[in-house]
Amino acid sequence: MASKTSSCQELTEKEKRELALKVYPTLKTVRKQNPIRRLLRFGGGALVLLIVCSCSVAAVAPSKPEPMAEQTSVMIKNGMTKADDPKEFEMSMPESEFSLATVYKYSKEPTVVNISSDVIDFDYDKGTMVLLKKDRLETNRPECLAVNLDGEYTSVLLRGSLALIGGRKKAVLADIDRCGTLAAADTERKGVSLSDSGYLEFTSNSYTLYDRYRTKEIFSGTFLGRVIYGQLGKANMLFATDNGKIALIDTATNKFSAITKDPIGIRQINYVDSDIYVYTDENRLLRMQADFGSAEIKVINRAQGKDGCFLLKKSGYMFCDGYVTGTESAFRSPVGADSGLYSEGLLFLKKDGVLVFVDSELNFRKSVVLGTENIGKVCLKDGKGFFKDLDRSVKYFSADGMEHISDKYPEDCDHTFSMSEGAVRDSAGKVIFRYAESVNRSIKAVMLKRIIDKDIYYYFEAKK
Repeated sequence: MASKTSSCQELTEKEKRELALKVYPTLKTVRKQNPIRRLLRFGGGALVLLIVCSCSVAAVAPSKPEPMAEQTSVMIKNGMTKADDPKEFEMSMPESEFSLATVYKYSKEPTVVNISSDVIDFDYDKGTMVLLKKDRLETNRPECLAVNLDGEYTSVLLRGSLALIGGRKKAVLADIDRCGTLAAADTERKGVSLSDSGYLEFTSNSYTLYDRYRTKEIFSGTFLGRVIYGQLGKANMLFATDNGKIALIDTATNKFSAITKDPIGIRQINYVDSDIYVYTDENRLLRMQADFGSAEIKVINRAQGKDGCFLLKKSGYMFCDGYVTGTESAFRSPVGADSGLYSEGLLFLKKDGVLVFVDSELNFRKSVVLGTENIGKVCLKDGKGFFKDLDRSVKYFSADGMEHISDKYPEDCDHTFSMSEGAVRDSAGKVIFRYAESVNRSIKAVMLKRIIDKDIYYYFEAKK
């Protein structure tokens, strides 16, 4: 039975933000012997945004339509990947002595946001995220922060508000809306699957389809061959046999729908809408679809992988040698992974129990550059002006004002001086070499901007 929960009244946007800020600390994983690793800067609002986006209203009918899954995912992605805007920084001239003595760097890089650690498995669906921990299922729902579990479990599958938590000996069906467990089933030599159309249990030679809450049996059947894998889709049940055949059975009629013509060496299968993605023993990723007219499951396109690749949950993408790749596209991941999920345009990757959100699109990120006391210092040697640049390289400019990279900084200088407002000028005030552009100023200092490759640097020069 579901555990008893308090009613959730409709909240204003201000109240939702306040609630999210209150419950967020309890959603953070408790630091044990190993603290949460910060793969890149931690996006403090990431899990808060997940909480706000997924909060449901039970007591009062909402005055506005609930957002679609695609809208929710866009809100989450935009909240997690909000870029640091260098133009905004240029307009806000700092005044503190610390800020004026600091160099700020804006670099375009992928976004990686820590979600949690000590994660065994996880899933995401329509704005709701669940994290399987050792003794509980954590969620990003403010009204149900966690469901306590009894036993050892290795996987979780989320469909709407229902979560199917699987283990070697039993599977538990949990209801996030009711914040409790509903039913448990023996999984000894048995597989289970969950979708919007029902709850599936199968053995090597039989199957049973129930309603989503596993309270009513819809129908059952037997197999001619030995089944090693099963998954419940929207309109069909997918089964794979030990001789490499994949077949579909219609959930409305309990009749055979389609089958593969040739056997396939199967490592992993993802059944996503009408697509069947198979990662084979030959390290190939196949995208397949059923032709119900001919009752045949056919290969639509394919991609080549290598040893160590694996499919990402709920998608036709695989993680392969540092790349997230599908049958038509691929991009390099900024982090490693041993499992992952790609759904609704959102990518989550897990490595050694640490779960992160990843956005491969490059966005500006602000950081602080240390050890820059020699900004604008010029060492004249043999008619060349040497300087140590903000990216720690050594460069020089010649009489024609051109900039060059140097192998080393001179051991001694014929003369030294400092640039003025990002430039070197002759005695008449004409610019010989332009190092940086002035973009803002105050009564104390001038803000200077220098671009090196694709990175933007800002530093400050005190007014004389």
